[in-house]
Amino acid sequence: VRWRDIQQYFENAQGIMNGEVAVIFLTNNNLEDLIPLRIAHHPDSSLGSSSASQTLDSTSMTMGSKVDDDDQTLGAELSLRDPSPVYSTDSSQYVSNTNRGIHDHFPQLQEYLRLLDQRTLQMQQQIEELQQVQFSEQRAQQRTDEVEQRSDNQTQQQQQWQKQADVMQQLLDSARVEISQYTIYRNSLIHHRIQEHLRVPLEGLSFPRFFMATGLSDGQKDSTSFRLYFLCEGISYSSTNDAKGASDIHMTNHPGYDIKNPKEFFGKYGSYILTTMYMIKHGAIGPEFVVPPLAHSKLVARIEEKQEYLASIKKNISRLIDMAISHLEGTSTIDSEIKTSHMSLTVADKTELRSYLDNIEEEYFSGDLHQLVIQGPHCSSWVCGAHHHERIIRHLKDVVNAVGGKYSEDSKMITVNCDTVEKQLYDAMTEFCKAQTTDDPSLSANIGQLLLTASTSQAGQEASVTINLLSDLTMDGVKFIQQCNITKLTIKRTPEDTDEGRLVGILNQCHELKELHIRCNGERSYDIIHLVISTRETTLREGRTSLHILKVTDERWDPFDYYRWFDGNDHIVSTVTFSRGSAVFDMDTDMKVQKTKPVDEGSPTSNFIREYGWSFNRFSASWQFTDHLATLLDDSTEERGSRLSHLTFSPLALSALGLEAVDRVIKRSQHMAFLWLYCISLEKESQSEKALLLLGRYGERLNRLSLNSCSMEKWLLPFTRALPTVNNLPKLDYLYMWCNSKQQVPPEFIQWLVTATPDRPQPPVSNEGSSTGKTLQTRKSYTMLDRLRTFTFSHVTLRPQDWQSLIKAIDLSELKELYLGGTNFSSQ
Repeated sequence: VRWRDIQQYFENAQGIMNGEVAVIFLTNNNLEDLIPLRIAHHPDSSLGSSSASQTLDSTSMTMGSKVDDDDQTLGAELSLRDPSPVYSTDSSQYVSNTNRGIHDHFPQLQEYLRLLDQRTLQMQQQIEELQQVQFSEQRAQQRTDEVEQRSDNQTQQQQQWQKQADVMQQLLDSARVEISQYTIYRNSLIHHRIQEHLRVPLEGLSFPRFFMATGLSDGQKDSTSFRLYFLCEGISYSSTNDAKGASDIHMTNHPGYDIKNPKEFFGKYGSYILTTMYMIKHGAIGPEFVVPPLAHSKLVARIEEKQEYLASIKKNISRLIDMAISHLEGTSTIDSEIKTSHMSLTVADKTELRSYLDNIEEEYFSGDLHQLVIQGPHCSSWVCGAHHHERIIRHLKDVVNAVGGKYSEDSKMITVNCDTVEKQLYDAMTEFCKAQTTDDPSLSANIGQLLLTASTSQAGQEASVTINLLSDLTMDGVKFIQQCNITKLTIKRTPEDTDEGRLVGILNQCHELKELHIRCNGERSYDIIHLVISTRETTLREGRTSLHILKVTDERWDPFDYYRWFDGNDHIVSTVTFSRGSAVFDMDTDMKVQKTKPVDEGSPTSNFIREYGWSFNRFSASWQFTDHLATLLDDSTEERGSRLSHLTFSPLALSALGLEAVDRVIKRSQHMAFLWLYCISLEKESQSEKALLLLGRYGERLNRLSLNSCSMEKWLLPFTRALPTVNNLPKLDYLYMWCNSKQQVPPEFIQWLVTATPDRPQPPVSNEGSSTGKTLQTRKSYTMLDRLRTFTFSHVTLRPQDWQSLIKAIDLSELKELYLGGTNFSSQ
């Protein structure tokens, strides 16, 4: 029967009664009233309507009396607190209220919430059970009064429980609001402290500003032991001028530092470390970068699990950070740190901080981090090697792009199409070189006519400028050398007379210049060396010079080839080393005199030998080595001694006077290891006599011997009689023989070449190293050809049997060069 049909007849009806029993509306399986409202059919029954004044107060009271005692107690406890607390807008008043109220009873409030949740769940289960029972009873259509009465009682009890659940839910919602508001306020304080942490100025701070502490792994030390780790700031910028970049703050593979006195240490630095760990856990947005929360950060992503301890840190980092924060928050000395002002680091903290730490092995105490000078509020940042290299490369590319240049990573070469040198580019290049770990940490830049090279070594930072011509160095270039403290200048072409004033100006203005390399012709070497030495003496008196090394190399030959064939020019390679803070200098020189005309008195060559002959290490003179030059060399070495180690000369233009001068020089040369005698025009009696004289004097010291003539008739056999055996030329490894007339070589000379001679017996040496006085048996026999490494036998004619004897005598396992050009060897 539909309820609206009944109300058509009974407008004020509030319900239907079957006697004294209320008739309920029909419901679905979820105990929800069917729509439209309806009641069941009651055949043979008289139903009546109830008015608005009829209530079920007695039933309600009955249901209320059945509530459990513990429910009443819980409701009473929860009703003690105002479910809608009012918060003051004043922060200090709020903190005070929080400390007296919620903060003081925070654990108790959490326990209330737990009980409320538990009781709510119990009531919901009971309601569901009652609904199931009611549904079963309705389906069975039990119509007895007892069943209906029980159903009404259960409905009233369900309503009572629902009221209690609503009250509990209100209390629960109120507590959650309080907790949420308190958490928001607490997080705002933490955020404020982190912002102070990031804004602290760090001028002059010489150690990393971010460091954290965690407990040690189980089994290593007791639970009160802690270790400190410096963190890489790891800022990644799209360009070095960005105001803010994404931070990759992370730990490195450094094992950290043990904290020797944790209680005292945390009393001093606990506030600072706690703020850092808040930042790591919750994340932060600073004036320079963004720090993601721990769940999204790469704090331990770069740790290599080679060390067992670091592998454990990487695996348990979240738990270790929570434990460290809990420990710092619970420390008595910082129990209220979250409400106190933030501490900042100072330069003096480095020494004090270091005093609390153990196992510090490195000198600079930075946890393998590198300091980078950056733009912004802070002077520097500390990063790991990978981030250090990344930022250096980025900065270099930005600077190169700013000056309109290009950078090649493969060749490590910068190209700038302008003549103006920027100091900013030089600074970026030197910074790049410092960060390199390769065997060749250098970088070059072509800037117009100037080549700038920056490098680093164990001796320190070095920077050099290379130019082709001295005139290529403009006034801006000289100013650049001054500003950037360039230590090395290389000039690749001979400075002319008109460039000498510019060279003097460079030496006077560039006080940090330590090395000067000049490539020039031999004729200009003396003037250049003399000019530099005299200018340095002047600047030294004024205390404005750092020049330590002057190198003059040959422009025509690079590198200088001491044995290069004759080209008719003099060649000089000389290194002048100045004593620091003194006009005294040392000098080492290699010189080749190859003039086609005799050298006159007062010429550059004469002046050089006269003044610097004592510095010769290697000296080579062709057929224009005259008595004049021999006398100059004799006089120069007489006063300061001879350091000659290599000497090559021709006696062609020497008289007896010159030969005696050469002899004195050789006797002074205690370190001579190489002697080359070049004899030409031996068909002339005067030349052959000089050759035989010199062979008698220096045969045992000769390393190379060159014999050249148009005829062999007059000198070849006397030559073999003057040097009868190989023992007369024990060091000879180069023999050059040239006869322009292709004459027949006497068989006696071939016999002299191929005849084996016993080696000189050597005195035996005892175990103590002293001679026993007895001679050894002959170890081996040698021919004149056995020790040769180079043998030139040119433009001569031999008999077939002589060729056979000669070839059989040559030790091809030792010989490196054999030249038989212009002979009859091919036809024979």
